[in-house]
Amino acid sequence: MEKKDTTNIVDYLLWRGDLDFDKDPFNEVDALVLSRFSYMDMKNILWNDNNGITIEQAYEKYIANIDERPKFAPQDPELFRLMAQSERYRNLKLIYHDFIFSNDEVEQFSTVTIELPGNRHFLSFRGTDNTINGWKEDLLMTFDEMVPSQFDALEYTSIVAQNTTGDLFLGGHSKGGNLAIYAALFCDEEIAKRIKGVFSFDGPGLHKNLLKDIDNKIVLPYIATYMPQSSFFGKMLSHRELQVTVHSNASGVLQHDIYTWKVVRNDFVLSEEDTMISRVFDQAFHDYLAKLSKEDRESVVNIIFDAVEKCDGDTMEDLTKHFVGNLLTVMKHMNHLGEEDSQLVKEAIGILGDSIKEGIIEEFSSYIPFLKDKTKKEQ
Repeated sequence: MEKKDTTNIVDYLLWRGDLDFDKDPFNEVDALVLSRFSYMDMKNILWNDNNGITIEQAYEKYIANIDERPKFAPQDPELFRLMAQSERYRNLKLIYHDFIFSNDEVEQFSTVTIELPGNRHFLSFRGTDNTINGWKEDLLMTFDEMVPSQFDALEYTSIVAQNTTGDLFLGGHSKGGNLAIYAALFCDEEIAKRIKGVFSFDGPGLHKNLLKDIDNKIVLPYIATYMPQSSFFGKMLSHRELQVTVHSNASGVLQHDIYTWKVVRNDFVLSEEDTMISRVFDQAFHDYLAKLSKEDRESVVNIIFDAVEKCDGDTMEDLTKHFVGNLLTVMKHMNHLGEEDSQLVKEAIGILGDSIKEGIIEEFSSYIPFLKDKTKKEQ
């Protein structure tokens, strides 16, 4: 019977979990698996020190009260189980787990370090969770050069480096990828010399002001961002590192889910290019950044979240459970905005709408040339 090709990281563990790192060296799919591990709830299992336990031992504690633990994706418990039962991962030691959540500082931060064979360490940074606070922190990146979790990622990397030896790898999904890149680029040079790989999986880029002097950074050649072909989140902000397009079997924004990314054996299935919708969004987002001042972008974010905070719930799941009622709450709040705030929101929506329209026309004009000429005449 012919074996089927693997399809995602769960299948990767089913097919190749029996191969230790001596038989099959660390690869980019492992980096995605370990980046995802920081999403596992480690409350009362791990602490921020080097007195860690193995993945197998952590799973035994995890399942003792699994029903009470938050799950950020339905596949996460299964991934954890397979890691704990696999020859490849079960004996890897977990150390330096840190977790910070602050409404006052608008911060959501969680990370863990995994010891790899050969005196190597993988620092895994969690991406945005399902809290409203976490999503607001993401949007803060559109006007702040540095957000609280980036500062903590830099400090965390320094602590781990000071208490370990050997090569370092950093990785994360979504905002976690952004944190990994930030920490690698702005850590002390002696730490940077030890970094041999930085993996951002559909993570936003950095504020353009942070990229002015990074071409001479010794770690830059070791950084790569992996995005699905219809990436939205990964296209946010600015990138200078290598970018790789991975095939996802989902559509649109759902491609952000790494469980939809296709894997065959120990490699990602790559896509030749990103999709039209991803390119259009990329241009629209950069037009938004270019045409609205830093102060106006900050105001727009605050206006949006002032409205959201009046809704029923603290998580994105809460918002969707009571979608109709919460939508009415947001609309009511928006209708009572002052003239200046109302005009600003309309301007922001207008910039995005016009840019999306122009981007679609630009894309289709290569197939229907007269469409672009017709639009120019109408203007």
